Amino acid sequence: MTFVRPLARHLAFGGGARYGHTGTVTGETLFMRFVEMVRGIGLGGVGLVCTLAALICLFLDPHAALMGWLAAAVFLQAVPFGALVLLAVMRLAHGKWETDLRGATEAAAGVWFLSALTFIPVLVGSGFIFEGGPWGGIVPFVAGTILWFIMLAAIARSQVGGRCSKGASVIALIVLVLGGSLLAVDWFMSLEVEFQTSGYTLQVLLLEICVAYLAILLLRLTRRPEPQYTGALGAVLLLCLMLWFLFQFLPHLLIWADILPDSAGWYAVRAEGIWVWIVAAIGILGIGPMLALLLPQVRRSPRALALAGFPALVGKGLEFVWFAVPGNGLPALLAYLFALCGFGCFAASYLAPGTAWYLPKGKAAV
Repeated sequence: MTFVRPLARHLAFGGGARYGHTGTVTGETLFMRFVEMVRGIGLGGVGLVCTLAALICLFLDPHAALMGWLAAAVFLQAVPFGALVLLAVMRLAHGKWETDLRGATEAAAGVWFLSALTFIPVLVGSGFIFEGGPWGGIVPFVAGTILWFIMLAAIARSQVGGRCSKGASVIALIVLVLGGSLLAVDWFMSLEVEFQTSGYTLQVLLLEICVAYLAILLLRLTRRPEPQYTGALGAVLLLCLMLWFLFQFLPHLLIWADILPDSAGWYAVRAEGIWVWIVAAIGILGIGPMLALLLPQVRRSPRALALAGFPALVGKGLEFVWFAVPGNGLPALLAYLFALCGFGCFAASYLAPGTAWYLPKGKAAV
């Protein structure tokens, strides 16, 4: 994985951005690069083993395992999608958070190339996933997914580096929001014909943006030098979690009040049995950090912010389990866990935290 990283970055950005590299080559630098190469090979090896394990699950139960694989692929896709949304927002609304996050955000945007590769089994096995076909048939689903990654590639080339115009950023935001909404329908909601709700797409979009921001924030907090405006980064995370809570809370309120319409019974199935405990875990892992971030001391401390962000990201991973696994059994769960572990290792090797990866200090920042 280490050896193909330069090629992947060239494909992702057209030979552009690199995050965390300098042009000075010394004996210490060569040693650090050797250590990074060994670490990269280790991550690539673990990623390959986990991905192969997920592929084996596909042969045991294609439909169920592909649902788990799809959930893991969408989770990874959320990182470049959300990163591109953030880059467009940075171009339109400059702020202190841009100073600290642009480098990590541009690096995360390049993950679109790896994410596109993870969808190959989904596209090849779409007939097993969408038994009876999604809305409009399998061919539009496959074509829409391919077109989506072509758009991500084009937007990444325009947004990375901050050279695009504000008009281009506005168009990018419109395309990302509309495209992400349509793909949320195709990837998840269209699996059940009777499941129709207008709020679902916003629910998925906010979940994906939260995943992206948490991943970018943790990447930045584990890199030197420390952020200059940690308080601003914490405030943005608090806003993301509050919006997430709003849109995730409403469906469960309807379930509790027993006024859920028949067309949205999809939520009720996921509020029974073990999924009640999964929902409880999701709530604790999301609401706990959100409440902690109300304290200025937490928002301004790099270490406290990292300790709040990590469980929140784990909770978002559980939410994708909650979306895809119910009704599909153990093969879907195993495929999701193996695939997510494999994709995560590959993404970590690409982003290359390497020898600069460290635990943030607890001192307060602005």
